[in-house]
Amino acid sequence: MIFREIKRLRLLPKSLKLSLAVFGTGIASGLVGIFCHYLLEFIQVLAFGEDKGDLLLQFQSVSAFRRFLVLLIVGFLASLFWYFLQRRVSLLSISKAKQLVGKRSPNFLGQSLHALVQVAIVAAGASIGKEGAPRELGALFGGSLSKGLRLDISDRQLLIAGGAGAGLASVYQVPFASALFVLETLGVSWKLKNIVIILVTTYVSAYCARPIVGGQALYLVDKVTIDSSSFMQAIILTVFVTPLAMMFGYLTKKASGHRITDKKILWTLPFAFMILGGLSAYLPIFMGNGQVLAQWLFSGNSSAYLPVILIIKCLLVCLLLRSGAYGGTLTPSFTLGVGAGYLITGLFGNFGLSLSPNLGMLLGATIFLGTTLNAPLTGISLVVGFTGTGGVIVLPLLLASLLSRIINNKWKEKV
Repeated sequence: MIFREIKRLRLLPKSLKLSLAVFGTGIASGLVGIFCHYLLEFIQVLAFGEDKGDLLLQFQSVSAFRRFLVLLIVGFLASLFWYFLQRRVSLLSISKAKQLVGKRSPNFLGQSLHALVQVAIVAAGASIGKEGAPRELGALFGGSLSKGLRLDISDRQLLIAGGAGAGLASVYQVPFASALFVLETLGVSWKLKNIVIILVTTYVSAYCARPIVGGQALYLVDKVTIDSSSFMQAIILTVFVTPLAMMFGYLTKKASGHRITDKKILWTLPFAFMILGGLSAYLPIFMGNGQVLAQWLFSGNSSAYLPVILIIKCLLVCLLLRSGAYGGTLTPSFTLGVGAGYLITGLFGNFGLSLSPNLGMLLGATIFLGTTLNAPLTGISLVVGFTGTGGVIVLPLLLASLLSRIINNKWKEKV
């Protein structure tokens, strides 16, 4: 019965099949976002007890030993999972899956489990991003639906990319930023047809997931106002934050490019989680993808040891990736940018410059995301979407993003 219906769908006009694939990918990616949301909450409650409404409070509500033990167990289980999975399944990145359309398809079950384990380890406190999982699952559904409907190779590649953006949109509720992410990072040309398809998939996905995931801003930020000094602040921060973002991007790419996948993962990954667990036992702010640290700073908190905290956070991300873990760097980049922006704004404030700490954090995050993603427009849109800011605040963010892009390009020319 099902196979007969699939055959009938294949006989439909090309435009109708494409429309079905686009809306189907959006809906499937929305369901992915909902599932990832529930999986994240379930594991956090299982590991750290009842939801306190604040993730940092939830981490702090359990003993230091429990935080250490949770991370140690998760590291051990994750190492076993990825060791045996990679012996049987060749994991494909989204870009690789696009390149191989028509030649080779991803292993649906293996890739799905691979993505879900990424969500699980972040829920348990791993210091890497969770956004890689919904992107991979969205791309997987987009590729499978378009293949089942026998669309052209180019359309199948477009649906894989659109599915990746839709997965990101569903989890973070940033459909416009997710569409820009696809256009800037996944090799999709800026044609009207492509733009429309990507926007439809990301907005359908976001609206499907919104009743469960929620449409509120991810971070609570006090109102930010700008004046003439805001543009000077954008220039200053760009000069100082861009090299830091470039360094973080370089380190994470190196770590991911030399990720351990052989037998050594059975001890390297548990060891990395043991280090994270030991640090988190005393400072739970190291736990998770960086969301708790960013919100802690946005809430007006600080520490004399903040530079050390940020350096350790950066090294933990690289350590986990190098030791065999998989995950994203989007939220860690955002967090490190927030911290760098806050520190440099404070530093220049000591020299008598009256600069806004909140604007400094937004500028730092914009520069970091634009640099590490190599997508300046996406960086601006993500910061606006994550924090619920907008209006004229975008102007200094645009200036910082543009100047950061120029610095990046000049550096690449020299290298």
